Amino acid sequence: MYNCFSDFVCVIDSGVGGLTVLRQLQCEFPRCNYVYLADSSHCPYGVKSPQEIQHRVETLIKYFYENGAQAVVIACNTASVFAETMRSKFNLAIFDVIAPTCKQVASVTRTKKVVLLATNTTVKSRAYQKELQQFGITVTAFPCSDFVPFVEKNAVDTAECSEVVASTLSTLPQCDADTVILGCTHFPILYKKISPYAKGKKIVECCCDFQPSIIYSSKSALQTMFLTTGVAEQANNASQWFGKTNFVHVDL
Repeated sequence: MYNCFSDFVCVIDSGVGGLTVLRQLQCEFPRCNYVYLADSSHCPYGVKSPQEIQHRVETLIKYFYENGAQAVVIACNTASVFAETMRSKFNLAIFDVIAPTCKQVASVTRTKKVVLLATNTTVKSRAYQKELQQFGITVTAFPCSDFVPFVEKNAVDTAECSEVVASTLSTLPQCDADTVILGCTHFPILYKKISPYAKGKKIVECCCDFQPSIIYSSKSALQTMFLTTGVAEQANNASQWFGKTNFVHVDL
């Protein structure tokens, strides 16, 4: 296994949802090497306790830190709740998706009333509510942890998925809000399922304020590596929408 990540942008998520963030990074910063780590053996995070999630996030970041990483992108909202705690533990640049997404939302909403779709744990943490309060924005939250397994099982295009989304979001069209936040990096993969319930509301996906100046690669042959704590074949199957991934198992 490759054991030096000093030339890589390290991206972590509970599963394959963070590939939506990786894709953004690759488009914006094509001269970087990337390593993506899906903690699939512990997915989903969104129904776990804060203590369990913090332990897993610390384990993943420690792995990269001990192997020379200079920067880690936490491409998971539930894990991003612990970004500040991780910054205090590790001497490396750590980027999250909650604060940047909230800034984006603040620039989009006109009524300052928004809907948050996120995992149960992200909703309970009130991380989005607290961050958006600084902009005078009020939040109506929908716990949507049940959406994540459909992405991880490559079962988005199923009747069961449609039924779960419909049941969860049945009251969304009536919400007094002009913006919907996809507050889980898995949810853009469900965009076609979710968007009909937005009823004209603007939809904002997660973003990151990553600054890659320290790790631009001077090499012409750039790399993207895919690691998973779970079964590689399952991760490859779940990420077919992304393209070729070639996940490799790592014990963490």
